[in-house]
Amino acid sequence: MTSKPKPGDDFAGSGLPIERFREDAEQLSADEFDRRHGTAFLLLSATSLKQPKSGTATEVNLLDLGGADEAGERTAGISLQVFPIRAATNSLTHLVTVGRTSRNDLTIPDISVSRFHAFFRRTPDDRIQLHDAGSTNGTTVNGLSVCTKEAGPPTDLNTGDNVRFGQIDVTFLEADALRSFVLKFEG
Repeated sequence: MTSKPKPGDDFAGSGLPIERFREDAEQLSADEFDRRHGTAFLLLSATSLKQPKSGTATEVNLLDLGGADEAGERTAGISLQVFPIRAATNSLTHLVTVGRTSRNDLTIPDISVSRFHAFFRRTPDDRIQLHDAGSTNGTTVNGLSVCTKEAGPPTDLNTGDNVRFGQIDVTFLEADALRSFVLKFEG
């Protein structure tokens, strides 16, 4: 089962390395995969995120490739992180919260993400909707602002939508799209 990071895993907040889903994508039926991991995900393509010491910007860690001294000869350590959109087992609500702190169901440890940034909810007809929670740096879907609950309707999400929390871009995927991507991924 791939529900929690193991000590030593390189992960961003509550995100899991995409490689952790490969075995289940290969071996489980679509229904079993959904039951184990959920039906909706965010895919983050980025370097490892770290909470900055100074509080002003996210650290980007560069990898030294063979003793390269020039900045142009180094590259960021790129990884794909998967964030299952599921309420924590101890959650008292039907909402799935997103934010910088570990009190959220989805934790994205980036200074541009508010402590409690946004939340997802599933509709009775099984759509996933997103509301901003009054965040400092806003939430967008495909470049359009997401309303707070008080300011307007939620935004419906579809596979492939680009979602931005503060300065962090992720892609929304339903389970079948994630499974397909994992099986094609050559990481």
